[in-house]
Amino acid sequence: MSHHLVKYNALIIDTDIDRRMRLKTATSSVVQFKKVLLSNKLDDAREKINGSDIWDVFFLNYSLEQGEIAKFIKEAKEKKAGQDAAFILVLPAKDQESSTVASNVMIGADGFLFEPYSVDQLVEITDLAARVKAERSAEREKAALGFLLNDIMSQIDMIAYLKSVGYDVGRGIKRFRQMCEVFQALEGDSLKSYFEIAIEKFENAPFPEKIYQKNYKGASKRVKEKMEKKLLAQLEEGLIDDGGSDAAEANP
Repeated sequence: MSHHLVKYNALIIDTDIDRRMRLKTATSSVVQFKKVLLSNKLDDAREKINGSDIWDVFFLNYSLEQGEIAKFIKEAKEKKAGQDAAFILVLPAKDQESSTVASNVMIGADGFLFEPYSVDQLVEITDLAARVKAERSAEREKAALGFLLNDIMSQIDMIAYLKSVGYDVGRGIKRFRQMCEVFQALEGDSLKSYFEIAIEKFENAPFPEKIYQKNYKGASKRVKEKMEKKLLAQLEEGLIDDGGSDAAEANP
């Protein structure tokens, strides 16, 4: 069975037409590159990242102003078209000093391509793009797991409170189980990330003061019951917001 070769879309951004064409010609010698388009300014590149194409590599030339490059990289990473892309700065050979490289890393660059570049160096860029894509995907997954765990912890707090005041929380537990179903599909690095995030969140979780303070002493039985019914409605419908006053009240 033949090995499937991953192909990459690249966008070359450079103010000089000769440099743009030279880099595009070089990429044509690397089979990993698929579509390679050119932009002579960042505004034109912005239009391209607002389109339907997904970009894997951005080549940004040193002729562009550093602050503008940083701004563009931040914008592109926030869009679906560029969220997994590797941002490569194309620099002259004389800039291979650590101070220059360090300052460019600070603006969000993932790698560098020094002139004059070779085909082998461009192949290395495609390897870097693959690593960046995997890392960004993992970061988004970690963030999603973190948000889900926050919701689950709120659900646990709500169940604990309502159970403590004598309510049947069966429907809330059913929803809790549904929320946890995603964990059954986790494996490998995803499962490892889940354990790390779960341990950190549960270790650092504060006591759920807002919920337990609702059952304050001195409140009338009617006020308590009204608040508890509101929390029960939130529990069953998944409208958890720390028992906020805007939540819909359940009918008695």
